[in-house]
Amino acid sequence: MPSESSVDVKDRGGQDDHKDGPTVEAHTTDSESGKGADEMRKPGEIDELPPMIRPCSATVSRSNVLPVVFTDFTSAVRAWILMTTFVMLFSGVNQFFGLRYPSLTIGYVVAQLLVFPIGRAWEKLPRWRVPLGKLSFDINPGKFTVKEHAFICVNISASTPYTTFLKSHTPILTFFSFGLAGLARRWIVYPAALIWPTSLSSTVLFRALHEPEERSPANGWTITRYRFFIYFTIFGFVLFWFPDYIWTSLSTFAFITWIVPHNQVVNTLFGMNSGLGLLPISLDWTEINYAGFPLTTPFYITCNAFATIVIFYFFLSPILYYTNVWNSAYLPLLSSNTFDNTGQSYNITKVVDANLNFVESKYQAYSPMYISLGYALTYGLGFAAVTAVIVHTYLYNGREIWAKFKNSRAGGEDIHRRLMHAYNDVPDWWYGILTVIVLGLGVLTVRYWDTELPVWGFLVVCFGMGVVLILPEGILQGTTNQRVFLNIITELIAGYAYPGSAIANTMVKCYGYNSIKHAMDFAQDLKMGQYMKIPPRALFAGQIYASIIATMTQTGVLRWMMGHISRLCDPKNPNRFTCNGSKVMYNASIIWGTIGPQRMFQQGQVYNGLMYFFLIGPVVTVIVYFLYRRYPNSWLKYVNVPIFFNAAGNIPPATTTQYSLWFIVGFIFNFWIRRRAFHWWKRYNYLLQAAMDTGTALATILIFFALSYTGTKLSWWGNNVGSNTYDSQSVPYLKVSDGGHFGPGPGEFK
Repeated sequence: MPSESSVDVKDRGGQDDHKDGPTVEAHTTDSESGKGADEMRKPGEIDELPPMIRPCSATVSRSNVLPVVFTDFTSAVRAWILMTTFVMLFSGVNQFFGLRYPSLTIGYVVAQLLVFPIGRAWEKLPRWRVPLGKLSFDINPGKFTVKEHAFICVNISASTPYTTFLKSHTPILTFFSFGLAGLARRWIVYPAALIWPTSLSSTVLFRALHEPEERSPANGWTITRYRFFIYFTIFGFVLFWFPDYIWTSLSTFAFITWIVPHNQVVNTLFGMNSGLGLLPISLDWTEINYAGFPLTTPFYITCNAFATIVIFYFFLSPILYYTNVWNSAYLPLLSSNTFDNTGQSYNITKVVDANLNFVESKYQAYSPMYISLGYALTYGLGFAAVTAVIVHTYLYNGREIWAKFKNSRAGGEDIHRRLMHAYNDVPDWWYGILTVIVLGLGVLTVRYWDTELPVWGFLVVCFGMGVVLILPEGILQGTTNQRVFLNIITELIAGYAYPGSAIANTMVKCYGYNSIKHAMDFAQDLKMGQYMKIPPRALFAGQIYASIIATMTQTGVLRWMMGHISRLCDPKNPNRFTCNGSKVMYNASIIWGTIGPQRMFQQGQVYNGLMYFFLIGPVVTVIVYFLYRRYPNSWLKYVNVPIFFNAAGNIPPATTTQYSLWFIVGFIFNFWIRRRAFHWWKRYNYLLQAAMDTGTALATILIFFALSYTGTKLSWWGNNVGSNTYDSQSVPYLKVSDGGHFGPGPGEFK
């Protein structure tokens, strides 16, 4: 291992120039050369960044440089004990809330804030060495450093898997993603322009916690960050009792529907459950937080997302709905359910045999499958997003990707990457061997268990999609902190490859989509490791270990929930453990697997028009690209087409109300307060998000185990007023006559 002296001292010197760490408002010129950000870009460097982030891309290296110090105890026993404890805690809590609606995720920032005081307290313990020969270790290795802190927290992020909806989170899926991320790091981790905004903001907090805190007033506020966090954690804890237990109608305060509970149009427009929620009012932090983190998402991203909601859901969907396009008026406007031609839930048992195989004759005698208009629009926008992100990546980053493919150092390296050369890197073949082993285990799984997925399907479809889509997805998320919901394209391909098989479709969705999603999570962690100068091999071992611990914990928590929570996944579950995410996955497996896309989207089928969105995505991307090239200083510089089309990917189970709340709170904090009180925003904004998340989580756990689990209910007008509205009952605009149906009847469709 090279010594610290081998690192370029001039590069490390940048640490003294920007002691406050990076922010979105980083300097737009280089502190040493005075050159503008655009002048500093080198050929072959990925330079497509959002306008609000682009100014800091050239100087982020010099504004947040940590030195390489080999005496930092990044992999001491203390670090592994704390990591194990918090991985189990966070993975268990997130699994518990994952089946609740609205769900709540305890995020990265909360881990940073909770680990810090424990680590500082640990360093005060007596120095005691456990004598085990070559395996001897210190219980207290010394000062709790920022790098040890980062090492622990980076590995905690393995605690939120996508596949918790499927009852278990298998290490095969995780390590498959880990291998892909490692092999693709030269394109999605190393480039300086891919700043991974979440990692960047976390770096700010790490340095704020470990460096002397600035005492100057921030727009009149002098309270320390930790006191701020504690006070607002208490505030969030107390506040959540009202919408979750004391006055539950405050969660979706659709008072207009209370006044006219049986007016379908009013309930569809102003309802906040199955309606559009045009007057969104809520004190429920889980509702505000569900569509996205309002305080940590850059406002231009929020605007791109909300523009989609306004155009397609607030404006277009009522027109289509009340003109009965696709027979949608016989169904609720927003719903995650699937329906038959009588408006009832689709009875899948009527179209399959005893082995769950699709039977054409039974299908012909029953009904086509219908979905709500909101659900259909989400699929169309998802089609556009998939093709848009591929074209967007080619137009903006094609040359840079090819240059990096030929030479991983093409375009130069930023200071973080250069400093990391002081450590022994993880060679590509480590990730390659891990990927090959996982592929072998995956082949054994689909070969010897009844998954209905052939081996070639696993290798070609699942692994192939991961290889093809990891770069577009990585570049998009690395620059904008947003990702495309690629589950739609995996479901579509699986639907044509394995017609009539819901299980095979679900397997492809999990292997194919999960490989990309978790690869993004691991890439983000690798970027954080680069920012914080964590030894790559220690991080490699930590991520594998944390993934295994998280898997075991989540499986145990889920099994406990299945055995101890009554009516789990029931739509009327009194504690809101309705498993909406699982319901969406189930319905998707029926749509794309059992029924198949050929009976939903092909020529002559009800939703065939949605297939044109595959063309709309790249066409709009090309148009915006050339308009932006022609007018680079116009508002078009804030438009990101993949994000625009992808924004509604959470609908369902999310509602337009939750997107509206996300936008309103984001506007207040990330636009209005950011402009009027920037110093307050810089010091406290991210902490407020973490404090509200923590307080809400603590309140939810206490309410459930102290009151709900024991059957203690509070029944009064404020908790019952919204239960009798057309909005809460998902009443459609048109009714099917007794014994009748809408659309083609039995034998009249294919």
